[in-house]
Amino acid sequence: MKVFDSKKIVLPVIWVMTTVSLGVWWLFLGLRQNKMTTELAARLGSQVDIDFLEKLERQSSMIKMEGAFFLFLLVIGGATLVWLTFREEKRNKLIHDFFSTVTHEMKTPLASLRLQAESLLEEGVEAGKDKLLHRLLKDSDRIESQMNKALYLASLMRSEGLYLEELDLRHWEESLREEWSELDIQTEWKETKVLADRRALESIFRNLLENSVQHGGATKVKILSEPISGDRIKFKFEDNGKGFSGNFKLLGRLFLRHTSTSGTGVGLYIAEKLAGRMGGNFSVRNSESGGFLAELILPSYSFQRRSGV
Repeated sequence: MKVFDSKKIVLPVIWVMTTVSLGVWWLFLGLRQNKMTTELAARLGSQVDIDFLEKLERQSSMIKMEGAFFLFLLVIGGATLVWLTFREEKRNKLIHDFFSTVTHEMKTPLASLRLQAESLLEEGVEAGKDKLLHRLLKDSDRIESQMNKALYLASLMRSEGLYLEELDLRHWEESLREEWSELDIQTEWKETKVLADRRALESIFRNLLENSVQHGGATKVKILSEPISGDRIKFKFEDNGKGFSGNFKLLGRLFLRHTSTSGTGVGLYIAEKLAGRMGGNFSVRNSESGGFLAELILPSYSFQRRSGV
């Protein structure tokens, strides 16, 4: 994706062209009105005071000077706005490319580290070393998760587009249970086809499950999907963890720590933004049993077929 293709560049350019065009038009209109007044005064001949003609002449000069200065400010201000927008967009692209490169470069040694740790565990080691290896695997998973969040956050900052397609939820069950073996994941799909971006939906699922394990201490998660009015599908994620005791209005705000052990809020922030980008919404609260409950509403696949999206 080229920097010049961004809407953030196009919109300021359109604004500059529009305002400069209006400025030129009002300058032309003012000069024209002044000229018509002068011509009318000339036709009246001696009935018009000489001082009045001089005022018209001075007014014409003022319109030219002030109008030209106004257009100059518009052009300079607009050009500065376009340049600042271009620089910011270029900076965002550099940040995104940096995160992409770092993530790609670090995934390879992390994968190698995981493979070696898993091999040592299979061969059998001392009890103390076994504990360290399990901790090593857990920390490597955490690092990879944080890198993926950073990459997605950079993508959201650049407003990259999503590809909405038909996704069948039944194909995800086995992979979810394999990835989160420490969780008892119970699913109930009353609606199985959803219109969403695959990577975005996977990121939302992953962030919610990670939140349940790391911050809620959950051992069981229920995931329910059901159709609701308006050709939409609602997901409910409910865990048996300790829930959240702070202000839910602040939950998911970037880099806001509610306690010394809480997360950075990036995961829930990404989930909320991705849901909105896919035409849905996202909300969280505590369940009646005291655990953490998240609701995600997205368009169902039937919406695409009926509307011709």
